[in-house]
Amino acid sequence: MPKKKATPNQNSTRPPIVTLMGHIDHGKTSLLDKIRNTRTWYRETKGITQHTSAYQAQVEQKDGTKKLITFIDTPGHAAFCDMRSRGAQITDIVILVVDAKEGVKPQTKECLKLIKKTDLPFIVAINKMDLDGVTTDKVNSELVAQDLTPEVYGGQLATFPVSAKTGKGIDQLLEMVLLNADLLDLKADPKAEPEAIVVESRLDSSCGPLATVILKNGSLRPGMEIYAGQSKAKIKALRNEIGKTIPLALPGQPVEILGFDTPPQVGQSISLTPPSPSSEPKEETPPEPELTQEEEQKIPIVIKADTQGTLEALKNSLSSNIHLISATVGELTENDILMSQTADSQIFVFRAKVPPAVKKLADHESIRIFSSDTIYEILEELEKQVLKMLEPTIDEEITGEAEIIAEFKINKERIAGCKVTKGSLKKGDQIHLKREEDLIKNTTIHSLKHEKEDVTEIKTGKECGVTFKPYIDFKTTDVIIAYIKKVED
Repeated sequence: MPKKKATPNQNSTRPPIVTLMGHIDHGKTSLLDKIRNTRTWYRETKGITQHTSAYQAQVEQKDGTKKLITFIDTPGHAAFCDMRSRGAQITDIVILVVDAKEGVKPQTKECLKLIKKTDLPFIVAINKMDLDGVTTDKVNSELVAQDLTPEVYGGQLATFPVSAKTGKGIDQLLEMVLLNADLLDLKADPKAEPEAIVVESRLDSSCGPLATVILKNGSLRPGMEIYAGQSKAKIKALRNEIGKTIPLALPGQPVEILGFDTPPQVGQSISLTPPSPSSEPKEETPPEPELTQEEEQKIPIVIKADTQGTLEALKNSLSSNIHLISATVGELTENDILMSQTADSQIFVFRAKVPPAVKKLADHESIRIFSSDTIYEILEELEKQVLKMLEPTIDEEITGEAEIIAEFKINKERIAGCKVTKGSLKKGDQIHLKREEDLIKNTTIHSLKHEKEDVTEIKTGKECGVTFKPYIDFKTTDVIIAYIKKVED
């Protein structure tokens, strides 16, 4: 059981803030829906929560009294580890949801590490007890393997068998949450200066920048001027989790704020004091069209997302083989297309709007847009492209190879002096640039010269000068591999 916290100068009890964590598809959102008596789970894309959401539920106790619990539902995909970490900044108690049949999975272990690191009190909900033949034995024994001893084995870790489908065990689970909250003695002063954390932000086409925050102390009301990092708001309106406008937000309450000038960063604290000049970010330099040598070996991309939270999750999930040109919230714009054209990059869109005029411009400029409503589809697509960049693929036929044996400059243009070792090189060929054992960049042959004459083809054993478009930062000893796509029969 958790120890009581000292809370001087606070004079009223606030609802506990509870975060649900666990492995993907173990039933976190379904469990929360059963508590709230709603059906959010059925509206989620492919059953996976994509955004952090906060709700309040009223729980009736055995003595007839009613108490509020604030719940934070965090996404279960591995890419949202950072979002789970954010949840821990404001959480009082964690409910760790574990599938009775699947047991402790990798993301469950990841959650346990985070819980231990933050020293948060937590309860384990063993879900899907409605399935035939399942027991709590598998989960309890696997928790022991994680150096945790459930109460049923004589330890202090509370585990509760529950079913999000039938509602079995949920009352007992909520009673334990409220018991933990009583022991924590959570106090707050509605008249104090507001203490709140941004748990989500987005750019709405009708309302502008919006931010969902949870208050731990103080209160918020329309007309107040607040700051969240570099974002500023004069609160125009407050809305609760069902979208109803409210006149006042109290401690423990999740609320959506209208009135920010820009979407604030998720995890930012709300303050009445503007940031000091020393904390203001330096003006960002626009991306240069010419990539550095290190960036030449990466896939350049632009990301557009609908909320700050999912944008952070995407950014933090990119591999080292990705060069991020830009990552912003809101609908795709013509400036994004022009930036992608300059940087020769693709655009990945997560749940953000792509206006028809912008899509038409992208098609005209041959800018690829990959849109998806699920984050792992974007990550899988990027992984495929990285693998394709790093090694030859079976859908290609090699037509020629050459080694770069020298470098020349004519009118400041770098020319690769090459010797063809296999097949032939032709003007316009698609090529891989291979350095040691890695394929580091793709481009095309822009021109071929043989003994100062422009030619269209060079065959095995002959030497030539080659220029590339787009430009690549080649070195002597690099290998050029010319290829064509195989045509299926």
